[in-house]
Amino acid sequence: MPYRRSLRRFSKQSWEDFNEEVCRAHNEHLMEGIVAGCALVAYADGWVTEDEHRRMLALLRGFEPISVFGLDDVTLTFEALTEQFVADQTRGEAAALAAVARLKGTKRYPALLVEACCAIADADGGFDAEERAVAIRICNVLGLDPVDFELMAAP
Repeated sequence: MPYRRSLRRFSKQSWEDFNEEVCRAHNEHLMEGIVAGCALVAYADGWVTEDEHRRMLALLRGFEPISVFGLDDVTLTFEALTEQFVADQTRGEAAALAAVARLKGTKRYPALLVEACCAIADADGGFDAEERAVAIRICNVLGLDPVDFELMAAP
């Protein structure tokens, strides 16, 4: 499964630990944050084709840890956010960043969100510079060090 390889690349914890932790959390803000982070990654280059939209939604739906929240809720959340991006890129980005920021200051959720977004972004076979920049921005919003997720080299 591509997520396992991707998670190992961005996280020090095992797939099983990660999956258990997300399932145990079963926190709606965590689900919204993960979906919002993925929407930000999807729109990293400023636009998304219909094919890219379908692929990102398929990646989200196939991401086992997030399935605990219900695929309908995940889909509705992603569609609502992407509609905002389509209507107004700035407004969509602000809404997605607000959903991400709701997790700032919580114990473990910010790191889970970054790990999930990186794993999903990388699962399609690539994690380009624009996607990496979005992941770094998400870290900054959450008060996390991108070096901890191997998104930047240590100073």
